Amino acid sequence: MNLSIAIAGKGGTGKTTLSALLVRAMQERGARPILAVDADPNSNLAEALGVEEGTALAEIREKGSSEEGSPASGVGRARAIDDEIQRAITEADGFDLITMGRPEGPRCYCYVNTLLRKSLDDLSGNYHAVVMDNEAGMEHLSRRTTNDVDVLIAVMDPTLPALRAAKRILALSDELPVKIGRRMLLVNRVGPDGLPEQIDAQVDQLGAERLADVPQDAELDRARAIGQDVFRLAEENSALAVVREIIETLTS
Repeated sequence: MNLSIAIAGKGGTGKTTLSALLVRAMQERGARPILAVDADPNSNLAEALGVEEGTALAEIREKGSSEEGSPASGVGRARAIDDEIQRAITEADGFDLITMGRPEGPRCYCYVNTLLRKSLDDLSGNYHAVVMDNEAGMEHLSRRTTNDVDVLIAVMDPTLPALRAAKRILALSDELPVKIGRRMLLVNRVGPDGLPEQIDAQVDQLGAERLADVPQDAELDRARAIGQDVFRLAEENSALAVVREIIETLTS
């Protein structure tokens, strides 16, 4: 399996939990190693995966762009940034995690961003799969990589604000300087009665491939509430079962 997946959605729709579930489901399917990228400034992916967050790339960027913190330009500087990225990786059983961190400040970051991008592109090539948890604006996606993205999944829950955010994400994806193979929509936390009729009708008009709805799951809700990682969920968990089906869809 060689698959890169970018997840984006309005805050609170469960995209970080979905990203973690995708990592678990791909691991179970034999995709090892996996690179998980937390590209949301409100970083929570480490907790969802049950690991400690490493040094954020934002810190490396800030240090590399400051006069006192940056090595000389050229090969030495590129090597120094590459070494720092390697140290920033959190290594776990079957997957690694890297955290992007906060947005840029007022400095000039062009050269450092170029070095970061090259290092991350090279790093991504060492993994069978890459899962990127993005903010709704997807700013980090355009800055993180020049590599193509196989799948963009816009995540929403059964609410109109989340639907509008998913619509904006899908429209924004056409403007990114990254080639995206498939644009897909996933409705998360769907109750036993399904989607409200008004929302269901609009979902079908978004022009994206629709993945299976992920059901509201009491065990998953409890795990989120107490900060429990997805690897502690029961094998028969209903949300995990659907995510396993989604992986089959994405790799078929």
